[in-house]
Amino acid sequence: MMPLFRTSFEVEGLAPYRALDKLATRGISVFGVQKLSPTRLKMRVKSKEMQKVFAIFSGSCYTVTKVRRESFSRLRAALLRRPGAAAAALVFLLVAAFGSAFVFRVEVVGSAAYRRDAAEACLSRAGVRIFLPYDAAAADRAERELLALPGIVFAEVKKSGTVVTVTLEEEESTPPPSYARSLYAPCAGRVEEIVALRGTPLVKAGDEVSEGQELVGGFYVTEDGQTAQTFSVARCSIIASVTGEYASPERSPQALRDAVAALSLRAGGEVLSSQVQVRAEGEGFVYEVTLRVRVRCSVNL
Repeated sequence: MMPLFRTSFEVEGLAPYRALDKLATRGISVFGVQKLSPTRLKMRVKSKEMQKVFAIFSGSCYTVTKVRRESFSRLRAALLRRPGAAAAALVFLLVAAFGSAFVFRVEVVGSAAYRRDAAEACLSRAGVRIFLPYDAAAADRAERELLALPGIVFAEVKKSGTVVTVTLEEEESTPPPSYARSLYAPCAGRVEEIVALRGTPLVKAGDEVSEGQELVGGFYVTEDGQTAQTFSVARCSIIASVTGEYASPERSPQALRDAVAALSLRAGGEVLSSQVQVRAEGEGFVYEVTLRVRVRCSVNL
């Protein structure tokens, strides 16, 4: 099948048909070959491959002459052969070009979408109506009128294709966010690091803490020595020791790994080291596991 976007050119040489083989070996498809003389052929290739053709014959015994691009001539000939299809295509292009300037549908979205009737009334008064050309200035007037509606805090009128979308948002009674005041230790251990972006640190690196102990308080001391309440923004890492037992019917490396994994899940931290002792009990074995873990905690981060 002849490509739509093609370029014709002429090849001249002592054995012009060998030029076809040369192109074929380089993966270039040739169309509509014509013999003009014993030493000259006219042929066509895809327009995007024309530069490759010149590169293939560069420095060879063949002379390549580009004739012309035939894409539009082929399209014109096709339209002349089918005038009905050409007329239909022209009508479609006209409708696509001018029809998109009109408004055929209005959509109302947002938290106040239920106020569609009021929105359409504002659009109509401003001059944005169905089956009429879209007017950006009228859309701006409609936005100002929509913002004047009671309870509306945001209004936007946008057009995409033939659809005008109105976004309406109404004010909500949103409760203020609730912040935890202090940071507490999730487990007992030694403080490795503590960073307080807000609030007052009550411990320092190296301190031993117990589970539930307050690490950063939700207050600060003013310049005049008074205590003011606030909320903490802080993080902390604690090095903790966790012990536990794991029962298994066998004594094996896999059972040992299972014992460490089971306690690691319960510890909820990053395992730094582990120690395991095994004792026989009944018909099975009990693995006594001790883990050294890093537990991280934070508040309002």
